[in-house]
Amino acid sequence: MTLTPLAKGFITVVILAVLGFVAWFWAGSSIKNWATGGRTGTTEEVKKEDFESLKNTTGDAKYNEGSTGVTAAQIGTGKLARPLIVAINTWAGHAPGIVYNNGLDPNPNSFYKKNFGMDVKFVVIEDPAAKLAAFRKGDVDIMWNTVDNWAREASILAEQNQAAKSIIMQDWSRGGDGIVSLASIKSIEDLKGKRVACTQFSPSHFLLLYLLAQSGLSPEDRTQVEKNIIFTQDASLAAAAFRSKNVDAAVTWEPDLSSAVEARGDEARVLVSTAAATNVIADTLVARQDLIDKSPETVRDFVNGWFDGIGMMRDNPNPSNEIVAKSLKLDAETVSGMLSGLKLTPYADNAQFYGLTGAKPHYETLFDTAFVIWRKKGLINKTVAAKDWSDSRFVSNLAAKYPGQKVEEKAVVAKAPTAADVPILQQQIQIQFTPGSEEIMAGSYFLLDKLGELMTSFGSTVLRVEGNTDSTGSQNTNLTLSEKRAISVRNYITKNFPNIKPERFQTVGRGSGNPVAPNTTEAGRQMNRRTDIKVILTTE
Repeated sequence: MTLTPLAKGFITVVILAVLGFVAWFWAGSSIKNWATGGRTGTTEEVKKEDFESLKNTTGDAKYNEGSTGVTAAQIGTGKLARPLIVAINTWAGHAPGIVYNNGLDPNPNSFYKKNFGMDVKFVVIEDPAAKLAAFRKGDVDIMWNTVDNWAREASILAEQNQAAKSIIMQDWSRGGDGIVSLASIKSIEDLKGKRVACTQFSPSHFLLLYLLAQSGLSPEDRTQVEKNIIFTQDASLAAAAFRSKNVDAAVTWEPDLSSAVEARGDEARVLVSTAAATNVIADTLVARQDLIDKSPETVRDFVNGWFDGIGMMRDNPNPSNEIVAKSLKLDAETVSGMLSGLKLTPYADNAQFYGLTGAKPHYETLFDTAFVIWRKKGLINKTVAAKDWSDSRFVSNLAAKYPGQKVEEKAVVAKAPTAADVPILQQQIQIQFTPGSEEIMAGSYFLLDKLGELMTSFGSTVLRVEGNTDSTGSQNTNLTLSEKRAISVRNYITKNFPNIKPERFQTVGRGSGNPVAPNTTEAGRQMNRRTDIKVILTTE
């Protein structure tokens, strides 16, 4: 999210961040009221600080142990006497349930039927408004969602005195969502003056706001970018607008993300994706409260089978992909590509996500952060808190089945800097060091905390810390001090953010060899006493 000999102790730090983002959708028909119920008529600026709680992400090794679980008695008794109806969309994150059910419809070869004696019917409802309407009416028992969008839909349900709970985390988006843009757009700052398509009040919108808040754009420039957004009913239409050359960029998801790039060839690129924003977009399944209350055994067995489905896909990927492809009317190659853009989340990830292992539940972090953002945009009528809109008992009940299972993540290791490392987001901040020393002054800790928070949410990135000095003193002294200060930055972040490993850092001392202003004036020397920090997406 080394620096220099400092006469005044200030260092200008340029943060160049490769971040990832998302797409998904909600076709909102009107602006909602504030949480108090009073319509504001205006919206508030979304700021970087609104996303601070995203630092409480998963992945800390000390919280990587299994929970003790809950008993069957704590789950309760009761089974559904009819097929369980589950609303999904065309997203590969639903694959475990489809595979375990051997398709969308109830059938004798379904493992839900064989192992639990239950019938499951998956229905594809792409339109989020139609999905929510069916859920509210009772035509659907369980529905697809992302946690950030669930915060908005939970408020809608609360207005109608309806209740529901998130019961399982399906996946983390890991490249499956993103922003496609013209190749000439190299950074988030370059979106100024451009037309961007996305779905209003959706995860696409949420993540675009996040990127803008993290950027070096001024509040006025961010407002201007928002005014230029072309809102579409869903993410596929956003991609279509880009393919038809009606917009300069679009927030969408796979397979539309890749097809949009292919359609425009060399003039298009993926600007950012959740390959970098590894812990920002989480898909979840939400169950009606009456299902949970009256048929808890059905919910328990559904979750149990879902985790088994992940194992089946791991052990037999090709046959599994064929089942999903046939069910979603895709080809197996497309399904395989979609799966490569996400991380299916088995028991251990779920236990960590819902806070069953002792960490702060990242589910609550995402939900409550989204609630604040939608409230600022004037969308929320009814206040809702994350803890009231999830039920982790069905995950916790399976603790004994997965003893010792741990969250597995691909290690990220910094490599030598190359010309291909193109930063796409820029900020300028100031850090203070004790003059002539690598000791970071306490007043700058919060700035480094921001950087640690950024790296935590964007887990597939490496941090390059480049120290620069003015020409005062010898070059050898400057090189040594700048390197030591770079290492101090690394050590501070890894100490205070245990999930960020030292291997994710490149520390470079440049001394006075890379000035950005003449050293003949104090103003110029102060500009040269800086630290360049680049957050780069790893591609391997």
